[in-house]
Amino acid sequence: MSGSPRTATARRARICTLIATRSISSQEELGAILADEGISVTQATLSRDLLAIGAHKSVAGDGRAVYEVDEAAASDTSIPQSSADSTLIRVIAELLVRAEAAGTIAVVHTPPGAAQFLAGHLDRHPDLGIIGCVAGDDTIIIAMRSETEAQQLCTSLLRMAEQRSTS
Repeated sequence: MSGSPRTATARRARICTLIATRSISSQEELGAILADEGISVTQATLSRDLLAIGAHKSVAGDGRAVYEVDEAAASDTSIPQSSADSTLIRVIAELLVRAEAAGTIAVVHTPPGAAQFLAGHLDRHPDLGIIGCVAGDDTIIIAMRSETEAQQLCTSLLRMAEQRSTS
């Protein structure tokens, strides 16, 4: 079962991370790793996720066929690139859990495994005034030039999330 769009996007972001950091040779192996992390997914959903993120098999140094994703896919897990603003709003609506300013830093929380995915989108959106993002598993630290800009960013992100959920 694929779950909500937020869950699917977070799961796909986690799958990208796993494929980029481990040598995974089968859907069964990937499903078991996800299950160990508490992410339940059917084989059909996993197959759709792999297709959506552009995963493909290649031959590893040891001769095994393993999944890999292109660098672009690792940072953008199949959210359509129609318009930069609508894409950003969609990603924020799906992934933003909380945003709070702390001085010149904006702290953004996402579901587990989705922080790097969201941070990539934020970094590629220059009109937000972001100096840079550092993303962990479910938290993004965003450097801003001033306390006011950090607060404005958090307010803007929260409004984008609300805008998508009310439309």
